[in-house]
Amino acid sequence: MKKITAILCLLLIACLAGFACAEEVPSSDVYRPVIPETVKTLLGGKTYEAGIEGKECFGEDEDAIYLITVTASEETHFEAKDIENLKEHDILVFAPGKSIMVMEKTTDEFGINIKDGESVGYTFTRTEDGCYVARTDTENRFYTDLFTMKVPLSKDIRFLDWSNPENLEAPVEKGYDELLDLLLADTNFSPYNTRLTFDENGNLTEFLYTYSPWN
Repeated sequence: MKKITAILCLLLIACLAGFACAEEVPSSDVYRPVIPETVKTLLGGKTYEAGIEGKECFGEDEDAIYLITVTASEETHFEAKDIENLKEHDILVFAPGKSIMVMEKTTDEFGINIKDGESVGYTFTRTEDGCYVARTDTENRFYTDLFTMKVPLSKDIRFLDWSNPENLEAPVEKGYDELLDLLLADTNFSPYNTRLTFDENGNLTEFLYTYSPWN
């Protein structure tokens, strides 16, 4: 009986010691660096067409934090006078390494139509700012990359999925888990189907995924 009592006392002391140790462990606060003003200037309150170039993960399971590499872009614009003054055998440059020779030029109610030496067609339409943007015969657009940076993927991000061609009314509002599934599946997020919105501090708050025949 004395032996059992001694064992029970030892167990009680061990439990009390465990509680004491638990009480002595200090709580932890998390401190992060301030967002640079340069980042706020680039991202704060803005919306960009963008491509997702990669992703990284730190931590596991519920503690996992994802960073996505974003390349913000805007559709390539051309000066009105340049497009309107194009003539046969002029060279039209879309991007470094991508240029064509103008072999034919016509005008209709949709804009200015160009054909290159391989009879590929390009339609130039005028925008609100007075410039022109181009579309190929297959509705491809041309984009100019602005900058690339890594941004954290917040778990309270607003993910809007408008990629279903049968849904013409409005995007379906989803969340972090659904977006992460698409990212992990290496979905093609490109400027022609992806639009990112940032808050005034440069945090990514909304991810819009739209329909494109090249999704």
